Amino acid sequence: VKRVVTLADFDLLCDARADISQPLWSSPAARSAMDLHFKMCCAQEEISRLNIEVCRLVTYIHDEDNYLWMSEEQLKNTNPGLAHQISIVHNVQGQFNSHHLKRLQDISQLSGF
Repeated sequence: VKRVVTLADFDLLCDARADISQPLWSSPAARSAMDLHFKMCCAQEEISRLNIEVCRLVTYIHDEDNYLWMSEEQLKNTNPGLAHQISIVHNVQGQFNSHHLKRLQDISQLSGF
C-alpha cells in the first residue's frame, strides 16, 4: 500500500525552528513561477542542442544522397539490377529529403538559430 507523504511527515521539518510553510517562496504561485523559470532555462539548453541536431541532419541527408548517387554510378556497369533498385530508393528518398531540407532551411532562418 502506497502512503501519501506530506511536509508534516518529515521529522526534520517538524523539529525546525522556523515554519517553512510561511515564507513567500513556499506559496503555490511562487513554486509555479520557479518551475516555469527552470523550465525556460532547460528550454534554452534544448534549443541549443536542437540547433546542432539540425546541422547534423542536413549533413546526413546530403551525405546519404551522395552515397546513393555514387553507389548507383559504380554499379551501373557491373550490376544494373542493383543499380536500378538503388536508383528507386534514391528517387523516393529524394522526394522526402527535399521536403525535409526545406523545413530545416525554414528552421535555420528562425531567430535564435
